[in-house]
Amino acid sequence: MRQVAEEVFHLPLSPRSSVNAYLIGDVLVDAGFSVQAGRVLAAVRGRVVTRHVLTHAHVDHAGGSRKVVDTLGIPVFAGERDLPTMHSGRMTMEVPAPLRRLSGVYANFKPVPEAQALAIGEEVGPGFVALDTPGHSVGHISLWRERDGVLVCGDVINSMHLVTTRPGLQQPPTVFTPDPARNRESIRALAALEPNVVLVGHGPPVINAAATLRAFADGLPA
Repeated sequence: MRQVAEEVFHLPLSPRSSVNAYLIGDVLVDAGFSVQAGRVLAAVRGRVVTRHVLTHAHVDHAGGSRKVVDTLGIPVFAGERDLPTMHSGRMTMEVPAPLRRLSGVYANFKPVPEAQALAIGEEVGPGFVALDTPGHSVGHISLWRERDGVLVCGDVINSMHLVTTRPGLQQPPTVFTPDPARNRESIRALAALEPNVVLVGHGPPVINAAATLRAFADGLPA
């Protein structure tokens, strides 16, 4: 676990930061796949963690949530439109038709029926607020701290190619993104914030990110 900003820690759960979680103050953001829950718990051992927040209800972010919540005894929150998926553990409620044939690790996770809605604009952790950033999932949220320009954006943006692991800003894979055009709108909205630090679900942290993110957003198709 590495500190990347004031009270913000990066928890890489896979090699080359291909799957990430974050600790912002006393809030755990995302929890990786179910097999990575132990790594999350080891990273936060000895620290005060009072809430668990999901950027979105996909198996590579919420898969570890059941074990994390049961072990730490903390409440869990996600965007309101992602709650049906959190409650059922079935990504197949929203993924494109080709993925509905998949099961297990690729589509489903242990349900978290007690998950609650995180309101847009609600304060989270040390000075962050929840932003509505749909597209990759219907209820995807990001967390933004204006005072130092720190953005936790889940899978709105990737900072590596998921196959080659080559660093660089990427749109999330279309096959896992129900509404790519809406996701591009979310990318443009986040770029307009001019963040200094961008923390993604897949890939390394992006530092001094404003110009890079703006150029990436400007180059996207409509």
